Amino acid sequence: MSRLLLACVFALMSVVGFAAGATAQEAANAPVPVAQQTTVNPAPSVNAPQEPSPEERAETKRKLWMGGIAVLLFVLVYYRNKKRWAAWRKDRAAKKG
Repeated sequence: MSRLLLACVFALMSVVGFAAGATAQEAANAPVPVAQQTTVNPAPSVNAPQEPSPEERAETKRKLWMGGIAVLLFVLVYYRNKKRWAAWRKDRAAKKG
């Protein structure tokens, strides 16, 4: 089953790759409009704040905690599924053999 899935994914990637190459060549041969002159943005302020505000620091800390918890939950689910899969394979091999 996994070989069939891998073959389908490879075939799909090949088709998408060929289509993208053909599209890129067609776009390269198309005429390019002349770029318009743009205005220059002023330089950044010299008196820009060097430290984030306390609200920004609190929000950043909250986002880091949420990201850490998300990574921890992902690792726990991954290892649980890995153990289940190993036990299932072992049980299946014992029933066959």
